[in-house]
Amino acid sequence: MGKFNSDTARKAGMKSKRGPSKVTVRTRNFIFEILKENRVKLKYMLGELSPKEFCDIYLKLIPYILAPRASQNIEVGELSKPELDDLIADIINEN
Repeated sequence: MGKFNSDTARKAGMKSKRGPSKVTVRTRNFIFEILKENRVKLKYMLGELSPKEFCDIYLKLIPYILAPRASQNIEVGELSKPELDDLIADIINEN
């Protein structure tokens, strides 16, 4: 059997039975909204943790909010006008 190259690796990945991500966009949005609504309380509670506990919690929360770059896919046609405006404002404000 030969070594993987980009073509054979892509074909092997297409045959994968792993399935889709368990964390959907809807789940990510739900958790993001909870964190946003409880921002002050969360900041206070995170401040009470030891540095190790803080890092553990912080790293556990990140995957629910930020999608891996490989799976980031935005269907602009499915976004509402306010969502598009927020997205554009975020892009403009970052630069």
